[in-house]
Amino acid sequence: MAKEETFEDLRQLTLDHTWVPARPWNVLNGPDGFNIFTEGKGCRITDIHGKTYLDIFSALGNVCSLGYGRKEIADAAYEQMMKLHFMPTHELNIPQIKLSKKLADLTPGSLSMVFYASSGTEAIESAIKIARKYQVLSGKPKKYKMIVGGHRYHGSTYGAMSVGSRKPHFSWEDYEPLLPGVISVPSPYCHRCDLGLKYPDCNIQCAREIERVIEQEGPDTVASFLDVTIATGYSTLPPPEYWPMVRAICDKYNVLLILDEIMMSLGRTGKWFGFEHWDGFVPDIIVLAKSLANGAVPLGATIVTREVAQKFEGGLREMLNHSYTFLGHPVACAAALVTLEIMEKEKVIENSRAMGTYLFESLSTLRKHRTVGEIRGGLGLDCTVEFVKNQETGEKFSPEENKKFMALLKKKIRQAGFWGAAGNPLKLLPPLVINKDEIDELVEGLDKVTGEIARELAIT
Repeated sequence: MAKEETFEDLRQLTLDHTWVPARPWNVLNGPDGFNIFTEGKGCRITDIHGKTYLDIFSALGNVCSLGYGRKEIADAAYEQMMKLHFMPTHELNIPQIKLSKKLADLTPGSLSMVFYASSGTEAIESAIKIARKYQVLSGKPKKYKMIVGGHRYHGSTYGAMSVGSRKPHFSWEDYEPLLPGVISVPSPYCHRCDLGLKYPDCNIQCAREIERVIEQEGPDTVASFLDVTIATGYSTLPPPEYWPMVRAICDKYNVLLILDEIMMSLGRTGKWFGFEHWDGFVPDIIVLAKSLANGAVPLGATIVTREVAQKFEGGLREMLNHSYTFLGHPVACAAALVTLEIMEKEKVIENSRAMGTYLFESLSTLRKHRTVGEIRGGLGLDCTVEFVKNQETGEKFSPEENKKFMALLKKKIRQAGFWGAAGNPLKLLPPLVINKDEIDELVEGLDKVTGEIARELAIT
């Protein structure tokens, strides 16, 4: 009978052979450097020690939106594996074709042509190349530059790195030079405006900066503008005028508008897509991933409008010189089709709206703690709690104080039975199938944890 492997056995194998991403070695090698999970059901996950946690981050932010242990998805994947688990030489498979039609039906406007990938990072790379070649095929070969909104994370490959970051830990100085021709503009975030202005007196200067940069760089050199629709952690919409203004600017200068919807699509904000919160607003390209197959099988997608896709019709000259081995993987596409079917059948997006409102309103009880600053949300299941030194004055923790606070927050959240990205601000992106009882459990737990931390840090 084979010996049962203990956590310590697996811990050593990990340290010897597994390169764990986004974690320094000295942290990984520490006593609580990593955990190992073995099971998941609904909104809960269980680790190798037998402890069960309520997942408050959908695994990795908008991934397991339907929770864990979805037999329907597993059955669809298994059935497809037994029928055809892969297809030869970029030929087509039925789930791929059906998923493309489904996504075309769900996306507004003329967004209708899907290019698949295995991840959001790959899908961002596809969007960059599509935008550049589109301009070449439009007779503008010097139109290659990308304007990007704020300093967002869009992935870790060279192209994705070049158009975004996640400071301070994910910055790319050690990998320079990155792609040339990438220019950043301010974020449309009114709470802490990059330009130091106040809405509505600002005249939406953050949008006007895009036009200023296009004019400065030369309209015949700018291919595209890329940003997230709603930034993770902001948990609030940009001003209502912002995206319509950006759309008009992009149209004026023949600049393709690309939206990274990886974190905000498929129900996270209470609508299928984040940009649907602006009536009639449609980008030229959107990028999806994460929850597209509920995390069961890796899958990403870049979806373009009919007008963009038509530029690539023709022969070898017009063909997009771009591919991935696992593009349109039949098992991933079969899993995605069932994921979308469940979302419709179980009214998951409606639940996201209702439970998002309930979570946001419930979190207001945390305001009794002096360390709780702004609480943002109310737009689907995307809420953020900021912790400060003094709620009344808005004074922030010093870097050293914030480090201590976050260490305690991470420790106590885990002890309380929650698993997520325990940072400051604290991002709450639970599975879209969460219910009121689970939200009550979460808020009551955060209330207790916040009070305990304040007492330990002597913040009264």
